[in-house]
Amino acid sequence: MNRRILARVAAGAALVCAATVGVAPMPASAVGSGGARFVISGFGLNNGWRVDRHPRVLADITGDGRADIVGFGDDGVTTAVSRGDGTFTTVFGAVGDFGYAQGWRVGTHPRFVKDVTGDGRADIVGIGNSFVMVSVSLGNGAFAAPLFINIGFVAGSTYFLADVNADNRADLYRVTNGRVDIAVALGNGSFATPILATTEFTVPGGFDTPKVQDVTGDRRAEFLAFSVSGPIHIRSTSPLANNTYPLSHRAQADTTSTPQLMDAFADITGDGLADIVAFGQTGAASYSATSTGGGNFRDFAVAVNDFGAGTGWTRQHPRQVIDVNGDARADIVGFGQQGVWIALSNGNGTFGPTQLLVADFGSDQAWTVDQHVRVAADITGDGRADMIGFGNDGVYSAVTTP
Repeated sequence: MNRRILARVAAGAALVCAATVGVAPMPASAVGSGGARFVISGFGLNNGWRVDRHPRVLADITGDGRADIVGFGDDGVTTAVSRGDGTFTTVFGAVGDFGYAQGWRVGTHPRFVKDVTGDGRADIVGIGNSFVMVSVSLGNGAFAAPLFINIGFVAGSTYFLADVNADNRADLYRVTNGRVDIAVALGNGSFATPILATTEFTVPGGFDTPKVQDVTGDRRAEFLAFSVSGPIHIRSTSPLANNTYPLSHRAQADTTSTPQLMDAFADITGDGLADIVAFGQTGAASYSATSTGGGNFRDFAVAVNDFGAGTGWTRQHPRQVIDVNGDARADIVGFGQQGVWIALSNGNGTFGPTQLLVADFGSDQAWTVDQHVRVAADITGDGRADMIGFGNDGVYSAVTTP
């Protein structure tokens, strides 16, 4: 993307956006980076890892508050545990399943790394052709042998993992044929017999882009989707005590700001409620719809005049919304052309000027979305998201600093 465009839009972004939302911006904490460095061999293109075959994610699998590497390779799952300084332990095989050689395919078999036992350690959940498979984290970077769970959930539907009942265990949602079924996590790695939660959300048809996310701050996940019957708008519903969902309600006042996408849910204001961020599909700007409580949102408004398609951001440039400066407000992180760009939250639904955080991990340095996974995650445990890239010869990290 063009540096002159970035400089021009950054100069006026905070003022224009703050006026749009109508709330004064709040100063953001300073942020820097120690720069990118090679930290571990493995997980890279030259090691046989392919984007179209081998998912790689960052998740805390030990319970120490630091994100670790979990890779779904050819022969099973490989992990590397964070040391807390931006480096990782030696790669080792964690469990001999969920891999390409066992028949697992990207786009067909969803695989999640989330805590389903409530012990603070992320576990592996995979949706296979015949069973749900779960491997519980052992806390040392390895996982227990897979459990085969026959609850009728198989590959071919849309799945989510989210906590429906605030017990700190992620439950399994299936969305198919206009109905949502939920299998509640039992705490031992297994799931209960699914219950019918709602039949309202016909996708495709009356609704589009279903999402499951806690947006009220009560640790119970809401179900949200765009209504496409008439003017497009977001509808949301909160779970009842029996883990079912009542009929949804209109989540925004009008439809003048839609359609936008629900690209990311994150608390960008610091009030403990998840907001929505949408990256512009054609123009330069990105948008936010801040939460007002009760599963409701303000209408989409310009949040920053950048990170949209109009300033060169395409599928080649991953973008996230995550806290990079430790102020409990999520910021925008984009892996762009010259490197990693960030825009810090102003606390009012807008973001400050775009800054180049790390002059690496960009397309100018030969990183491509088709060959290299890049992600922002806190690998040091200090509350600030760091940058991790799976390159040609291994893993690189850039630790974020005050």
